[in-house]
Amino acid sequence: MVNTSKHPNITLYTYSEVVEFGGIPGNYKVKIKKNPRFIDEKKCTGCGLCTTKCPIKIPNDFDRGIGERGAVYIPFPQAVPKYAVIDRSICIECKNCERICPAEAVNFDQEVEYIDITVGAVIVATGYDEYPIIESNEYDYGLNPDVITQIELERMLSPIGPTEGHVYKISDGTIPKTVVMIQCVGSRSVKALPYCSATCCNVALKNAQLLKQEYPGIDVIIFYIDIRTTDKGNEEYYRKIRESGVRMIRGQVGEIMLDSKNNQLIIRAFSSLTGEIVKIKADLIVLSTGMIPSKGTGELVDVMGLSIGPSGFLTEIHGCLSPQETKNMGIYICGCATGPKNIPYSVSTALAAASKAATLLSHDIINQELIIAEVDEELCMGCHRCEKLCEYEAIKVDENEIAKVDELKCKGCGVCVTSCPAKAIDIKYYREKQFKEEIKGIGAFQAQSRKKVGKVENN
Repeated sequence: MVNTSKHPNITLYTYSEVVEFGGIPGNYKVKIKKNPRFIDEKKCTGCGLCTTKCPIKIPNDFDRGIGERGAVYIPFPQAVPKYAVIDRSICIECKNCERICPAEAVNFDQEVEYIDITVGAVIVATGYDEYPIIESNEYDYGLNPDVITQIELERMLSPIGPTEGHVYKISDGTIPKTVVMIQCVGSRSVKALPYCSATCCNVALKNAQLLKQEYPGIDVIIFYIDIRTTDKGNEEYYRKIRESGVRMIRGQVGEIMLDSKNNQLIIRAFSSLTGEIVKIKADLIVLSTGMIPSKGTGELVDVMGLSIGPSGFLTEIHGCLSPQETKNMGIYICGCATGPKNIPYSVSTALAAASKAATLLSHDIINQELIIAEVDEELCMGCHRCEKLCEYEAIKVDENEIAKVDELKCKGCGVCVTSCPAKAIDIKYYREKQFKEEIKGIGAFQAQSRKKVGKVENN
C-alpha cells in the first residue's frame, strides 16, 4: 500500500466513491465524490495527536467494536494515506483537535468535492462484507458478549489490535480456558447463504494454532460440517493442527445456554461420527461467519450497470474462458467482488484483471469483431423487446422509437434477432438473406449431383 501511494503513475482517491459512470472503452467518463475529512490532507502528518484529546468514545468499527475510537480518528494503524478523519455525526465541536494540532490541519469548513476523470479501463475490486449475524442473533451473537466472530478474534490476536495480542472473555476480562469454534455460520444454509464461503475452515485452523501458541494449555474445539482445505499445502496444515491437540467434532451446535453461576456457556450438539449428544462448557465461542457482497459492490452495480448472480456477487462473461471480463469491454472484476476467495486466489485474479487492462490499453486502436447486430430502421417498430432481452445492454430504443446498436458492446449472440417480431434485426455476415442463398446453393448443388449420378447409371 505504501509503494502504491508513492508510485508516480498512481493517483489515490481515498474516502471517495464513484457516483457517475459512462462513455465507451478507452474513453470512460467517471465522476468521483470525494467526501470531506475535515482534515487538510496537504497539512496532516498523521501524528495522531488530535485523536488523543477527543472526549467522545464509541466502539471502533475496524476492531469490530472491541476497541474504541473518538470523533476524530485514524481508521487503522497501517492506513494509507495516514490521515485523520472527523466523524461529524458524533462530533460535539469542542475544537480540542483544532487547538492541539501542530500542523493546523483541522478544517471544519471542508465540503464535498466532485472530481471528473477520463479512464481507458476499469478494474472493480470491491471485496466482501461479513455475514450480518447480528440481524438474526444466531448462537446468541449480540446477546452474549462471549460469543464473537473469527474477525473479532483476529483483532484480539493482532499485536497492534485493541488487546495487543491477548485474548480474554469480553464479559469479565479473564483468559478463556476452553474456546469453541463453530463453522459454516450463515454459509451452506437454505435459510441464509446457500454457498460455501471457501476461507472459513482455514481461518479457524489458523486462529486455533495462534491460540495454542499464545496459551499452550487452552482447549480449542471446532464443530464442523466438512473441513474444506482445498489449496496447496492446506490438507497437511489441517493434519498438523489436529496433531497439536485441537479437537474436531463433526456436527452442528443445536443449543447454547448460559451458566450464570460460573459465567460459562454450555453447548449442546450432535456428533454425527459417534451418534451422541455432546455437552461442552465453553468460556468463549467463536463463529466462522460467511462472506457476502460488500456494500460498495451493490452501489457499483447501479452506477456502472454491472451484472450480478443469484448470490449478489458480480458475474463474468464465462467462468472458465473469461473469468475477469464483464459484459462491457474494458471493465474487469477480481477478488471477492466475484465471490468468496482466499488471499492467494484474490491476488491471482487481480493480476489477471491487471493483465487484461494492460493488454487493452497497450493498443491505440480497439479491434472489434464485426459479427454484430444491425437494425433495419424501416422495419423497426420500437417495441423494446430486444432492449429488454439483451444481456449486454448493447441495444437501446432511442427517442424516435428506433433500436440502435452499440457496436462496442454487442457480442453478436443473436438473441435480439430471434426476439424481434418485425424481423428488423440481423447479424452481419449471418443475415437471413445470406442463409437463404446458401440453402438455395446447397439445394442446387445436390440437384446437379443427383442428375450426374442418374446419367452415369443410364450409361
